[in-house]
Amino acid sequence: MGDDNWASYGTDENKEYRFRDISGKTLHFQVKTAHDAHVALTSGAEETDPMVEIFIGGWEGAASAVRFKKGEDLVKVDTPDILSEEEYREFWIAFDHDEIRVGKGGEGEPFMQCPIPEPFGITHYGYSTGWGAVGWWQFHAEKSYNTEDCLTYNFIPVYGDTLEFSVSCSNDAHVALTSAAEETTPMYELLLGGWENQHSAIRLNKGDDMIKVDTPDILCCEEERKFWVSFKNGHIRVGYKDTDPFMEWTDPEPWKITHIGYCTGWGATGKWKFEY
Repeated sequence: MGDDNWASYGTDENKEYRFRDISGKTLHFQVKTAHDAHVALTSGAEETDPMVEIFIGGWEGAASAVRFKKGEDLVKVDTPDILSEEEYREFWIAFDHDEIRVGKGGEGEPFMQCPIPEPFGITHYGYSTGWGAVGWWQFHAEKSYNTEDCLTYNFIPVYGDTLEFSVSCSNDAHVALTSAAEETTPMYELLLGGWENQHSAIRLNKGDDMIKVDTPDILCCEEERKFWVSFKNGHIRVGYKDTDPFMEWTDPEPWKITHIGYCTGWGATGKWKFEY
């Protein structure tokens, strides 16, 4: 469903990409178009060599594909009725670990997957419609979420094994990593700016802290602070944007994370944005 408080971007019948930067490893969006929703992954704010193109609902809506360097399709699958000009359809594209995975919103398993033949640094994405179709797009990284002072998690799906987010709050920004859209066992909790904004910790199953580190004034209610989290194979790492992790721990019994929860408490309210 579209969100009236969420910016929408139109594209016309001219197959011409509009470019935006991306710092994470996942693009999560929804699009309303009859056919031919195209996304390019590039190393600049223009078509680059190399680049990856993802065609959703191409071939008059009948199929979808991933193409590299404008050459042959790396993968092509039948996807009849995958798009609609009447309603938004939600998708995600993950490009971690030198491979492309493309899936539908709410589904953790991709409907297209392939390695990137010549891995390169992806810094931008372009979006376009064409071949007789116009479209409207909404990007989840632009949506903001507010949390009250109540320590109750709100859950959203996560489609890769890395996550970037920003939060502005005075203390106690908590993130849960779960296997469902609710608190689960097992569950990891990342406590950022706890203990009156002096420490941060990784906690397992609401039990003891697996690691606790000094992080004085890590959070700020007047400023968005940007963080990244990775959780591949149970190796939990947390860092500031563009820095090495300041907190990490490895679970000897890893499991698949499908959702994240976010909340504030202990006197704090927060505003969040997620690049996922």
